[in-house]
Amino acid sequence: MGLLGGGLITGVTTSAFGSPTEFRSAVSGITEEDQYWQVVRNQFLLPDDYLYLNTGGIGANPLPILEMMEKAWRDTQASPKPGHDTKHWEVIKEKLAPFIGQTVEPEEIALIGTATEGLNIVLNGLGLRRGDEVITTTHEHAALNIPLLNHAQHTGIKIRHFRPDKLTADEVVETINNLITRKTRLIILSHVTCTTGQLLPVKEIGQLARSKEILFCVDGAQATGWLPMDVKAAGIDFYATCGHKWLLGPKRTGFLFVDRNKQDLIRPTCVGAYSDAVNDFENGLLKFWDSAKRYEYGTQSEPSFLGLEAAAEFMTEIGLRRVFEHDRALAESFYHGLEEIPSVEILSPKELRSRSTMITFRIKDVDYTKTANQLSGPSRIRVRQVPEAGVNGIRASFHVHNLSADVTRILEEIRKLS
Repeated sequence: MGLLGGGLITGVTTSAFGSPTEFRSAVSGITEEDQYWQVVRNQFLLPDDYLYLNTGGIGANPLPILEMMEKAWRDTQASPKPGHDTKHWEVIKEKLAPFIGQTVEPEEIALIGTATEGLNIVLNGLGLRRGDEVITTTHEHAALNIPLLNHAQHTGIKIRHFRPDKLTADEVVETINNLITRKTRLIILSHVTCTTGQLLPVKEIGQLARSKEILFCVDGAQATGWLPMDVKAAGIDFYATCGHKWLLGPKRTGFLFVDRNKQDLIRPTCVGAYSDAVNDFENGLLKFWDSAKRYEYGTQSEPSFLGLEAAAEFMTEIGLRRVFEHDRALAESFYHGLEEIPSVEILSPKELRSRSTMITFRIKDVDYTKTANQLSGPSRIRVRQVPEAGVNGIRASFHVHNLSADVTRILEEIRKLS
């Protein structure tokens, strides 16, 4: 075992396990659902009195991931090397692929640092020019809206946008359809918005994009790790996501899906060692890989991506469908609990199909920053303030380390503040 010792950490519920294999053995015979999720909760360093509800901001790493990374850091320092094991990189991609679709191939995945990087790879490589139009929402994360503004300033593209949070799923599709012109080259938006946790109807949007021969790119940072999906069936051409949120992996890890048939449309613009299949500098020869590997470059933090692999294994052991049912049940319980508090205004969608595991709200006539500070102070409940797009609310994210008692606890604290 490493420095963490597989448990016995002051102030933390123990019975933790140092690898996905040990975790699998521990839960294999558990049939009681509450007991199962308590064992999952025990894998985290989160203190018993600290309620963490901000996976949408940053995921907490469970012990199996920390143990893997600690070992990997030590191993790489015991025998330093300048590069990474490219064959093992393909194994990692095989383990990540099912999180975005059972038919996704490792050759369609590039290992990258963040979803932000993936979105920039698409936008920079697509060759957008002055007059080209891009459709998005006003509820995008800075990972997308800043690159879009940068393009607008430097290439002269036109950004056509809409506010999604007051629309049903069908209305979202209709609104996008009405924004499309003959100059529209790309629809690019979040799978789940970071503001109100709105689950956008990407399958219907993908069908619309295909029918109009428009490219479709999705920011999956708030979906990958809790939401079963099939990017190919949804008609998504490019899907950028990160490892440090719902996958519970390390920071500065992520991956980009580029449909095999669309890879020649996205020219690599930031390249280096590992991007090339062949290069001959003296003869001016350069050939990129015939796969999404062309978007990878330079020296990587190998222990971080081994940690991402361990995170994928950990989440796979639980099962994505089981994660989805657990997370949604907690979020729905919280949503309906908020409905019973008269002073609370719920900002997340009323339409069930448009809700996710993140619920945003505010207390009427109370500054949202004050409410957030009160929750995070003596109550030790970590939520996320949402100033983006003028939402001015508080977002609670529910994931595998949360239990039904956590919903009861935050609702009780909100009632005290109301």
